[in-house]
Amino acid sequence: MKRRYLIAFAGACTGAIAVASVALSDSSMNAVQPPRRGCVAVVKQEYDSAKKLKLLQMKYSSYAMTGGLGRRSYWYCRS
Repeated sequence: MKRRYLIAFAGACTGAIAVASVALSDSSMNAVQPPRRGCVAVVKQEYDSAKKLKLLQMKYSSYAMTGGLGRRSYWYCRS
């Protein structure tokens, strides 16, 4: 009976270590850099709202979209 608990405990520990290592490595390796200096990340809804209001390009600021399909990042950039 005790052997069954030991095997279950070892499996749970191995799974927890695997999940933690994937989460930590994924976040640091796929960190997205801003397109240029002075840009801050914004949510997709803010970008879409600015696009709808035709405010993507303004005199002293603009919105930018970077990344490939499925990995999009949205930015608000000040000149």
